Amino acid sequence: MDGSRTDKAQVRTRALSLTCFLASFVVASLIPAEISTGMNVPERYLAAYPVIGYTSSESLPERILRAGEGEDRKRILVEVLLPMVLKANERVFAQRMVVERIARSLPSLDRHEEETLWALARIYRVEATTREEAVRELLMRVDVLPPSLVLAQAAIESGWGTSRFSHEGNNVFGLRTHTGNGMVPLGRPPEESYAVSRFENLQSCIDYYLWNINTNPLYEPLRRIRRACGRAHDPYELARGLECYSEQGPLYVAKVARVISMNDLREYDSYRLR
Repeated sequence: MDGSRTDKAQVRTRALSLTCFLASFVVASLIPAEISTGMNVPERYLAAYPVIGYTSSESLPERILRAGEGEDRKRILVEVLLPMVLKANERVFAQRMVVERIARSLPSLDRHEEETLWALARIYRVEATTREEAVRELLMRVDVLPPSLVLAQAAIESGWGTSRFSHEGNNVFGLRTHTGNGMVPLGRPPEESYAVSRFENLQSCIDYYLWNINTNPLYEPLRRIRRACGRAHDPYELARGLECYSEQGPLYVAKVARVISMNDLREYDSYRLR
């Protein structure tokens, strides 16, 4: 199993959730009504893309373990995870719209915009001394990932939904912690202290994974690639920024790209939530 080098993944999950919850009171009033219920895209545009309803699963279903290798297992994993990946992206997209709105208001911000800016800076671990610095870094960090990339990593890290960690800890991304509060991998070298994080449910795991990619210094290369790409997030390009996700380095990047290609996962990049 490929393991992320992410540090302290599990203990920060609840703290992150609490921080986001408190900050949401500040942020919510700046989100336009059309954003709070989905992406700000004209209805005629959305009509051309597949739309699915949101479903949240606490854990992966046991039937994925009984499914044969191949299409059945893939279908179940995508069916379970895709709505939650889209939901996580929607939340981040809404926050990004707020950051862009604040960016347009610079250099003068009212009190509420000021509070919102620094609340988001705290959530995304931005260290800045000026508003301009904070906005510049937030525009680098607060952004979505293509579902194809997220699903490919989940497939690899969870063994297409069969790993012990994905079932016992709702951890489908191999996220690690060094706090001692987690699941110890079999065969872990005695000199190592890491464990694999536990999550209360799959949605919290996906939310944390996306936040981790957006804040961890190890994935700054991915964020720079994404920023250079603008709105067109190419999963193959972004995968090049994941060398540090696994000890396999460039081989891991190639594996992610291969999983996306062989399983036609880019199909899901056009999906939206109803």
